[in-house]
Amino acid sequence: MYDWEDEQFYEPSPYDGHIETLIQAIRADVKEGIISEMNRLKKENAELQDVKRDFEAIKREYEQKKIELEYAKHNVKNEVRRERLVELMGDFTHELYKASSKRNVRPKCDKCDERRMIHYTSPLGNPKQEDCDCKNGIAYYEPRSYLCSSYEVRNSEFIAWYKAYEIDADGMEFEFITSSSTAKIIYAGEDFEKLEDYHYIHFKSKEDCQRYCDWLTAKEAEKVK
Repeated sequence: MYDWEDEQFYEPSPYDGHIETLIQAIRADVKEGIISEMNRLKKENAELQDVKRDFEAIKREYEQKKIELEYAKHNVKNEVRRERLVELMGDFTHELYKASSKRNVRPKCDKCDERRMIHYTSPLGNPKQEDCDCKNGIAYYEPRSYLCSSYEVRNSEFIAWYKAYEIDADGMEFEFITSSSTAKIIYAGEDFEKLEDYHYIHFKSKEDCQRYCDWLTAKEAEKVK
């Protein structure tokens, strides 16, 4: 059984089409707004990505500049140190020469035994022996090379240590088992007579050292005349 009044109430209204049209228009407008907002956000995001890339590029460039600056500062410091070291080193040379004493063996005389010992009897009748003069060779001198083995700057003073080196018959360089020493006295053209102890005299020139060695050898030869 129907209710006629209810049937009339639910009949289509002439406004239903307008409402639907309005709803569709609202939906379209909302959709357009959403799309527009999405596009805006995409654009902003793209711009932010560009800014981020630009920032990263600027950051990398800044870090590179920092590295270059530190490198430049390091180079400047090294150059200052090098110039200071050169100033402290003065006329430093890596190789010096000293007179080295050697002995020539004399011919054996007929006064001594095979060990070059002379035997005699003391005034008290005791048997004695002593080295024969021919056992003692004649001293001569030759230059020996000393190379800088280490150095340091101490209290604004450049100090170098030298050690004896030689070249053997095979052309191999070997180091004498000796301690390093500083060159306290370096020859500066003085008369050889004024040089007190040859052990401490260093020469920058091998030729000067050779002349000094010849002079020392001549003095030794005079002793045995």
